[in-house]
Amino acid sequence: MAPEFLSVTPQRLRCYVCGTFTESPNGWSYRVRLRGHSPVCPSCRSKAEQEIEQLASNPNLLGAVLFGAVAAAVAATGCYLLEGVPTAEKIGIAAGIGWVVGKAVVFGSGNKRGPSLQWTAGALAGAAILGGQYLILNHLVSKLASGSLSGWLPWRQFWILLGSLFAQGKGFAGLLLFTVAISCAFVVPRAEKLLSEPPRIIRWWEKLVG
Repeated sequence: MAPEFLSVTPQRLRCYVCGTFTESPNGWSYRVRLRGHSPVCPSCRSKAEQEIEQLASNPNLLGAVLFGAVAAAVAATGCYLLEGVPTAEKIGIAAGIGWVVGKAVVFGSGNKRGPSLQWTAGALAGAAILGGQYLILNHLVSKLASGSLSGWLPWRQFWILLGSLFAQGKGFAGLLLFTVAISCAFVVPRAEKLLSEPPRIIRWWEKLVG
């Protein structure tokens, strides 16, 4: 049966594993995922625990890095091509970069979850933003040098230029994009959890309507 992120009402739940309904969810658990939660009856708890453990075991780290790196390279190029858009739109783009890189890492890992994949996704999303900044600065330096710059901007010079932008108070927008991308990428491969009580938002709703 396909997982269902379903609560029929705050008082009536259906187990996503066996389909059992209840109006007295004492002893029930809640499988928390990225996109929602799935109620689990007591008899299906062990099966849900096994599924969660399997999702976090033996990820293909090499595949995660390869697919994530390709997504990061494409994202860096996108940052460079979209340099002229307003800052508010750039924040949305950075969030999208984090999500895409995170999904690529998950896909490359064999659809696994866990801390190692979170750190991998976060690092690659940060690299994507830095790569975009590198392409932008490389273009600007080449333009100012009137073609005298041959090849690519040395990384040491890139870091010096980036530092000078911060010193002039002009690099904080890039830092914001960096933070947003890493944060979004870090969340996507997050390991699932099995809680013994409803997620906070569900508890809040029950108090509101109860």
